[in-house]
Amino acid sequence: MEWRALLDAIRKPPVVPSPVIMPDFFVDHFVVGASLSDFLKDLERLAHQGGGNLIGTRHLIKRGGNAVNTASALLKLGVSPVLIVKTSPQGFSLLRALADPSLSLDHVHTTGSLSSTVSIETDFQGRRVNLMVSDSGSAKDFSIDDLDDDDVDAIRGSGLVALLCLNHNRDPSGLASDVFSLVQQESEAIKFIDIGDPSGRPEILPALVDEVLRADLVDVLSVNENEVQWLAHVIEGRSGEVPADGSPDEWLESARAVSRETGVRVDLHTPYYAASIMGRNETMVPTFAVEPLITCGAGDTWNAGDILGLLLNLEPHDRLVLANSVASLYVSSPDASHPTRKSVEAFLRTSPKTRQQQ
Repeated sequence: MEWRALLDAIRKPPVVPSPVIMPDFFVDHFVVGASLSDFLKDLERLAHQGGGNLIGTRHLIKRGGNAVNTASALLKLGVSPVLIVKTSPQGFSLLRALADPSLSLDHVHTTGSLSSTVSIETDFQGRRVNLMVSDSGSAKDFSIDDLDDDDVDAIRGSGLVALLCLNHNRDPSGLASDVFSLVQQESEAIKFIDIGDPSGRPEILPALVDEVLRADLVDVLSVNENEVQWLAHVIEGRSGEVPADGSPDEWLESARAVSRETGVRVDLHTPYYAASIMGRNETMVPTFAVEPLITCGAGDTWNAGDILGLLLNLEPHDRLVLANSVASLYVSSPDASHPTRKSVEAFLRTSPKTRQQQ
């Protein structure tokens, strides 16, 4: 079987050092509809009549935020993550109500404000998309000063430290530099970063590139097709907006440019393939042919599979297959449920078709 080594690796509960995941918790309100054009027409109709109620959409209230989503997905895969986030007392109560009861909240700080997102899930130009409208809350001002002694002890014992959701932070390059410098001083953990969508704040990218990615502070950069194009845009000194209609080949070239110019391993996930690029070493794996129902949180779930693969020291091909499998099961779930390790194993044993085989 093509994935024999991977199946052997995930058959038993993973014995790996706990990853530290930080720094955000959001309350996610999903609004699930059909086509974007119909949705906008209905909203415009309500606006013309002076307001009203749009009936017929499906709503979900879920725990969210890149860190919480990634930690929750890791927990389902049999890993015990250390979740370090800042929220309000109300946010802590909501997190406790919405998260898996077995997810440890020992490192949740309640000295901040609630972060929240409305995610509109809809169809646009033949693709399922999520359009997020967010209040950054404490994701905006989280800093290294929010870490206490227990947090630092957790970092010392960690196998991987993931810093996510930097696009919301007031000083993302400062936060990343401070956290990963601490990691380098206190542990041998893998340093994993996912900046998030920078399109609303492209001005944060030059400092992130020069002061973090080029500063030998990061081991793995996780990006989607939009994020990698923005990074390549900055690294190559191009001006203006990043084209929204880039091709899969252009995404791959962008990932190559980012890795080449920063020396960081780039793990790229797209609707059509995932790739891991480190210098001249490249691995590319097609995604699985599933019907996406939910897309908000897909990148976080993919990251969880990627992180588990890194902790298990899987070969790049198996690591990407694992991440693709975890994400595929999540996006095809009607209630945005993270898959278990056993469900991932069962999925792979069915020899699922990839998009290349459609």
